[in-house]
Amino acid sequence: MPGVKIIGHGLDRVNKSVYLGTISDSSLKALETQLADWIRNKGEPQDSLIILPVTAQQIHNMRVYGLNDLDRADLSGEKSTIIV
Repeated sequence: MPGVKIIGHGLDRVNKSVYLGTISDSSLKALETQLADWIRNKGEPQDSLIILPVTAQQIHNMRVYGLNDLDRADLSGEKSTIIV
């Protein structure tokens, strides 16, 4: 299932088919390969996948209407966590 693979790469689900987060270039390439294989082998003929890179500045500038719990600092990769 694509959603499980996407979340497994550290992205957060923000809507039914929308995922957002910080991902390294190598992890993105691996994810793209996995998703392309999934669509080719298990998807329906009308299925498609769009990957749109978003910069940290674009995350800070995004407009969100309605309720949400998006942490812009976390999504843009600006938040750090220390586990002791």
